[in-house]
Amino acid sequence: MKAAEERGGGSVPCLLVQAGDDLCAVPIAVVRRVVRALPTHPLPGAGPELVGLAEFGGEPLAILDLARLLNAPSGAKAVYPVTIVVAAGSAEARELIGLAADAAVEIVAVPTSGIVTGGAGLVRGETTIGGRLVRIIDLEALRASP
Repeated sequence: MKAAEERGGGSVPCLLVQAGDDLCAVPIAVVRRVVRALPTHPLPGAGPELVGLAEFGGEPLAILDLARLLNAPSGAKAVYPVTIVVAAGSAEARELIGLAADAAVEIVAVPTSGIVTGGAGLVRGETTIGGRLVRIIDLEALRASP
């Protein structure tokens, strides 16, 4: 998304995701798969954001609760929860993780000129799509602590 912002215009294709009461935009460039919520195995002592480990493609996959990561207010019980498999972290240290979300809504083009930057943590900024506030997710912010 940074390249489009530096050009001063255009749009970025994003997957709109429901996480609690929040609507979030995840850049399509980092989305690898959207699957029905994967069964997870909790890890003793893990923080509340880490739902647990799941198997994906024969490999273990850490599943993070997107709503908890964003401190989103809880919404109605998800009818069709999903796991969004994404490439997270900096370009030099990308790894696959799963984001547990309430729903994958649709793919939209987010105009970069309408993004108000200055978010904290995983939120790069915010914009309005279809009259609803949408939080723009920055998965580069998910990286291992030094």
